[in-house]
Amino acid sequence: MRGAMATIFLTACVGTIESPEPAEAPPNAEENVGCAIGCHGSDTSNSPPSSVSGATETTAVAVGAHRAHLNPGASWHRVVACADCHVVPAAVGSPGHMDGDNKAELTFSSVAMPATWNGTTCTTRCHGTAAWGGTKVAPTWTLVDGSQATCGSCHGTPPPAPHPQGVTNCAQCHPTMEESSLAFRDPSSHINGVIDVVGAGVTGGCTSCHGSTTSAPPKDLTGNTAATARGVGAHAAHLRTATWHRDVTCSSCHAVPTTLDAPGHRDGDNVAEVTFDGLNPAGLYTAATASCSQQYCHGNGRGANGTVSWVTPGALGCTSCHQTNGTGMSGDHRRHIIEEGMRCSECHRDVVDANQTIIGKALHVNGVHEVKMAQGTFNPATRSCTNTGCHGTETW
Repeated sequence: MRGAMATIFLTACVGTIESPEPAEAPPNAEENVGCAIGCHGSDTSNSPPSSVSGATETTAVAVGAHRAHLNPGASWHRVVACADCHVVPAAVGSPGHMDGDNKAELTFSSVAMPATWNGTTCTTRCHGTAAWGGTKVAPTWTLVDGSQATCGSCHGTPPPAPHPQGVTNCAQCHPTMEESSLAFRDPSSHINGVIDVVGAGVTGGCTSCHGSTTSAPPKDLTGNTAATARGVGAHAAHLRTATWHRDVTCSSCHAVPTTLDAPGHRDGDNVAEVTFDGLNPAGLYTAATASCSQQYCHGNGRGANGTVSWVTPGALGCTSCHQTNGTGMSGDHRRHIIEEGMRCSECHRDVVDANQTIIGKALHVNGVHEVKMAQGTFNPATRSCTNTGCHGTETW
């Protein structure tokens, strides 16, 4: 069946189809079947590259930013479909499909409208307007370097008045955004034709009920502001911009609702359920003692073995989680530190400096043993060091 279908599509592209019946399979029905066979696209996608003429470079108009738009794993916008810009033919012989000019006519969807295409640039609602503070609102189709798809390209950060000014935490009003971040909790809600705002008519989104300058306590639902209150605890300590660990977001510990009436959000008990992310799959929160246990984040780096009080104020130091003298740490840490007098920076130079100051916060408490030496390599699969200058190959 697949071979017969390939013959139909291949001959259709050169205009010598002999079968009296066109292929009926929708172009996007199955990988390797449809638009990608012989005409345009590839084994993994029905869109260029390659184009009908065989072009594969993004500088070719027939290729351009097709793949950049159709990326199914986009982290900051809804998945774009072929039908957002084209009338997708249901079969090879559909009217207007093969009309002899080898050009794909553009018929934009309602999400993109109003929209125009002049052969070089697009102006669409997807790419914003200068009135919203956008700086790249007419992107060049064949410029695919990421410069036209940054925050500020389509609208200001924040947009100009009457949008509130001086706001740096978008999540105050837009619950699909991460706290104090330009990351999205729900990418499908961005560039979907809808402006998601919680708490219309009030000053903030989540802050209408809890939080103040951010959506997380303090204050909690009963008005508490002290860190010793269970509803407040270490929220602010976790969510503030840190210098020594990866950024923590609300979704690190909660299933964050994207609307006011999302299931489980207001369930009547005024208690926020704790659902840890993939960094702490075994993590537990015990409300009776207001403590977290089986934590990777607060462990010694060797597994889910950390326990910490949620309501005990005070800054954490290096030894709060692991001993800097190597005690209790994996492999030959203690021998290298105590007997050889080595510093952490000699093996973790991208994370910490010689003064024990974290210099790569995104690499600290991120679930990975970040090993970088001045010379040599570390293989985590075999737990071995090679060509370090100290010795040849040794198992850690």
